[in-house]
Amino acid sequence: MSHTCHHPYCDRQVPPSMLACYRHWYILPQKMRAAIWREYRSGQENDKRPSVRYLAVQRLACAHWLFKAHDEDAVLEMLPYAVEAMTWQKQAIAEGLGDPLEGLIPEHWPSPKIVVQE
Repeated sequence: MSHTCHHPYCDRQVPPSMLACYRHWYILPQKMRAAIWREYRSGQENDKRPSVRYLAVQRLACAHWLFKAHDEDAVLEMLPYAVEAMTWQKQAIAEGLGDPLEGLIPEHWPSPKIVVQE
């Protein structure tokens, strides 16, 4: 089965258990990479049932790749990924699973909360 890097603009082939190609993996901050491994469950790439916590961190990684400070177009492009991450985050918290994004959202990012309606 073919599997590509999850970076929105990358089509490099990677093993199904990997989120990203080498280049894009190491663009992510170390604590985000650690969170991805923490939330990864062996075999989720086979049964296609990742946890809501993993989905939150995975979508936040996509937002991170696209964000560029002082670039309005980049911010607008990353916001849907950030909103998806926050939607999964909210579901994880509601299910009593804790906050998968705690400490991962950089302070200098725009707040997707202004986009998400309660």
